Amino acid sequence: MLRLRAGWLSVIGGSILLSDSARDPSGSFLFDSSSLEKPIPTPGQDSSVDPPTGSDRILAASFSPAGDYFALTDDSKRLVLFQTNPTWEKISTRGVSRRCTALTFSACGKRVLVADKSGDVFSFSVTRAQEEGRLELGHLSMLLDVVVSDEGDYVITCDRDEKIRVSAWNSPHVIAAFCLGHREFVSKLLVLPGPRKLLLSGSGDGSVRLWEYETGREVHSISLSAACGAPESQRLAVSRISCCPRGEHVAVLCDRVCGFYVFSVSSVPRLETPRFVSVASTPLDLDFDDSSSLWVLCRDAERPLVCYGQIDGRWQPVPEDPSMKRHSEAIRKNWERLEGPETPESPFTSLYKAVCDNMSSYLRKKEARIEAEKRKVPKPVRAQPGH
Repeated sequence: MLRLRAGWLSVIGGSILLSDSARDPSGSFLFDSSSLEKPIPTPGQDSSVDPPTGSDRILAASFSPAGDYFALTDDSKRLVLFQTNPTWEKISTRGVSRRCTALTFSACGKRVLVADKSGDVFSFSVTRAQEEGRLELGHLSMLLDVVVSDEGDYVITCDRDEKIRVSAWNSPHVIAAFCLGHREFVSKLLVLPGPRKLLLSGSGDGSVRLWEYETGREVHSISLSAACGAPESQRLAVSRISCCPRGEHVAVLCDRVCGFYVFSVSSVPRLETPRFVSVASTPLDLDFDDSSSLWVLCRDAERPLVCYGQIDGRWQPVPEDPSMKRHSEAIRKNWERLEGPETPESPFTSLYKAVCDNMSSYLRKKEARIEAEKRKVPKPVRAQPGH
């Protein structure tokens, strides 16, 4: 994972968090979640269904809107909160009931929202760092992402069953709208900055859709496979959506694709035709910084970071400056620890709907039944002459 905010660049891999800033002369901040005390199992918890401890791998992470706090959750069901100003410091570790799939802060930065595999969203106080979380809302399916509107009046969630739900922040049981239209799981959400109340969503169906989230109306959609010339049969799962501070440029990353997509949202509003930018090594994550430069984290120990900017109207790599060299050197020094255990398959593979061709199965069984009945019919006996 790659997260940028307020001059900080944070890279997460395995159980390691590495944060670095060219403006901080004290050096990089390194945190290993495996060094934390293991959580105490909840009484009555069925460990065969939901084991109390895991690999300590970090599952989700986010900066607060102002960048003065940072939160992460790991595979051992812990929520860890840091303050980043004036220096990085861990201020709390709290347990969560289920392994989390996504994390964000409220618009005011005073609460952390975590979405889990069972479909629930809990919120935790930032200022009261030892206070337990409270249940805000729930789905009947695994949640994959959670975001908050810029004004802080809506919590928007998406799940494995193709649904995007818009809930009122003050009364999360009140559903303001559903955004329906994806044909596979909805993996990523992004609220675009500005007064137009627009939402971007990415899915396992290989599309990015633009919504007016207050009404649930779909404004526009694009197919990413068509944009990069991939066959429609190829599965593309959106793994990351990021936009620059003013929202004029959007970058989209798909799982295990050697490149990323960049497009803009017009004033109509409408999604402009995306441009596919090829990358030499597979991108792991991407994010815009405060100056609208696009940073890409790659699976390349020699050149882990590439910064892109608009040059002659096209997104191209920019020359390394001292800040980028410092960030890259910090990542290279910790590359083996950041890389962690290799993932044998895509994390999205198990989320796709199982294809069941009932008609073909029915016809095969029918043909077999007819053949079996034919074998059971006795042959007619001919009468012998003279009888």
